[in-house]
Amino acid sequence: MHPSLAAPPGLALPSPWGLFEILLLVTFAAHLLVMNVALGGTLLLLFAPGPERGAAVTLGKSLPASVAITVNLGIAPLLFASVLYGHFLYTAAVLSASVWLSLFMVVMVAYALLYRAQPRLAGRGSNAIVVPAACLLLAASLILVNVSTLSQRPDVWKAYFDHPGGTIVNLTDPTFIPRWLHFVTASLAVAGLFLALVSRKAAGRGDQAASWRLRAGLTWFTRGTMVQFAVGIWFLLALPQAVMLRFLGASGLATFTLLFGIALGAASLWAGLKEKVGAAVWLTAATVLAMACVRELVRQAYLAPDFSPSALPTLAQWGPFFMFLASAVFAGGVTVWMVAAYRRQAGRG
Repeated sequence: MHPSLAAPPGLALPSPWGLFEILLLVTFAAHLLVMNVALGGTLLLLFAPGPERGAAVTLGKSLPASVAITVNLGIAPLLFASVLYGHFLYTAAVLSASVWLSLFMVVMVAYALLYRAQPRLAGRGSNAIVVPAACLLLAASLILVNVSTLSQRPDVWKAYFDHPGGTIVNLTDPTFIPRWLHFVTASLAVAGLFLALVSRKAAGRGDQAASWRLRAGLTWFTRGTMVQFAVGIWFLLALPQAVMLRFLGASGLATFTLLFGIALGAASLWAGLKEKVGAAVWLTAATVLAMACVRELVRQAYLAPDFSPSALPTLAQWGPFFMFLASAVFAGGVTVWMVAAYRRQAGRG
């Protein structure tokens, strides 16, 4: 019996599976964008060379808020993924329970360290706080990649019988390292682009320091994006042959989605090299969404033919969905109002 058959089938969905898929992709892309700012900004604080340290410090002031927003934005895609792939995700979480259950504490301690470091970033010795924060955020990313790979590999679940204590770490998966590095390099690029974005207005008024920060941010963005292309090729080649071939012509949808994402990434790189910050931001957001779609197609390819979310039964209950939609619109409106009020009070808008 294939190990995936040991996982109980998903229950009936209250709405069509495609609706949950769209919500999963959109919310996950939003989570990734803010997460990249948090992780990448923390790493840049450590590794930015001397002259660029000031630019990284400017970025560092937003890191505690970025971590907090990342955590909140991560809840929605986790819930939507649980609806579609819950029996795989929960099994993976149990197999690695010892590390999975530490995730929340790891992120919260990193947040506390960044919050404490925020007023001290320009002074000497701040790295004594930033280094452990960066290590904790990297550890959190490894935990998430571990659960992600385990949830897609039912064939390795039998390792539970040798390690029943919830300590399974899937480092032997050929995609583990390139998958993780793909996220890390993306975080450096997006963090640099975020710095360029927040510096653009002041740079447009002739502020020389802001202009320098804008160029430094775009440099980090373009270099990080170039490295990400190389890591992406590694990731693609590390996939099982049957999965990889889907993106090399065997599946029209998978091939088109990957090529479209690559084209968007190349366009965002061109915009960054031309210092077109606004275009680079929009193209990067579109690239992240496209690559979230690629990631989803990879997951479905791994689980095929034993499981497909499209095969889950549907028992439509539109009342809860419309309540969710109304709540989401209301929460979004309140969030926009709060951000606008903050910017007015801070003299930024």
